[in-house]
Amino acid sequence: MKLLRRLGTAAFVLAALAAGQAVHSAEPNVNHALRPFPVAGEVGAEVAARTFTARVQLVRCAAALRIGEHVLDTQGVWIIAKLRVGARFKPTSIAYAAARDGAGKIYQTTDRVSLDLVSGGLTMQPGLPYEGEIAIEVPTASAGSLTLLLADNSLDQRMDSMAEIGLPISDGHACSAEPTTLLAPKSVS
Repeated sequence: MKLLRRLGTAAFVLAALAAGQAVHSAEPNVNHALRPFPVAGEVGAEVAARTFTARVQLVRCAAALRIGEHVLDTQGVWIIAKLRVGARFKPTSIAYAAARDGAGKIYQTTDRVSLDLVSGGLTMQPGLPYEGEIAIEVPTASAGSLTLLLADNSLDQRMDSMAEIGLPISDGHACSAEPTTLLAPKSVS
């Protein structure tokens, strides 16, 4: 009888622990509640975040970047996205640009080259869009499942909109072996 009572008590405690874990994992946590609000889009379509618009016009990948006379190699691949960006209602800038792979890993734009369009402090005025390219260095295996992330705050993207644009690179092994040159940002009409 004591053995059955102990087994019953143990089964009850285990069931209570399992129920508690289920309730705990079902509740949204603080990070989930404070996450950025995604504004999804595709290459060629304009995505309107809270303070800016962005359109990925072209995506390519290469094994090396040419910056003047210098060539920047990588152990992975360079993902180069040509963007058209603009302020919506007031002067703003895009201070955060990164790529998220299918496993959820985040790769930020490179600091090996100046990228004035997204992290160099370019302040855009409403009605005056800019075009230019950004480069993100990623592992070759991650190149086939990337989403471009853009936000106006470089330190804290929580509780604000974030442009999320799927990048159509099918295979990192198919990237160009020739060095490619980045286009500098320029104002367009």
